[in-house]
Amino acid sequence: MKSITALSGFALSGLLFTTSVDAANPETVSVDVTFVAAITIVEDSALLFGLIDEALNTETITIATNDDLTDGDGMVIGGLQRAADLTITATLGVSMNITIGGITPNTGYTLATFMCDYELGTITACEGGYTVTSVATGALRVGVTLTGNNLAVPGVANGSFTVTVSYI
Repeated sequence: MKSITALSGFALSGLLFTTSVDAANPETVSVDVTFVAAITIVEDSALLFGLIDEALNTETITIATNDDLTDGDGMVIGGLQRAADLTITATLGVSMNITIGGITPNTGYTLATFMCDYELGTITACEGGYTVTSVATGALRVGVTLTGNNLAVPGVANGSFTVTVSYI
């Protein structure tokens, strides 16, 4: 019986020695923090389709980010047509996601196929969001396609959409 106790004691003391081996302890961990300014968005000018014939059925009218009008059926009969202009202020050089959502049309039409151009870069579909690198204060131009739904009546039919910009 004594030999088992002595052997157990020797095994236990061996375990104690192995736990006291030197290790890289403590270890310094660095902390990386980047402070960014709050993003602001200002609407400089609304998206304008001009005066549209109330006979708009399923025809489409597109205002491009460079203000070009595509109206193959001649439904725009006057007024101003232009893309929406916004100013985005953010921290220089940080990646951002720009997304169009909250689309609220009015009686007589729907809005779809939003195109964005940030700082005269690449024209990009932006309903699902797209990534850009911020400039301190940058211009965002938004164009869209309006499609008639045969419910238009004479009068103003304003709609809206939401532009969301977030750091990523």
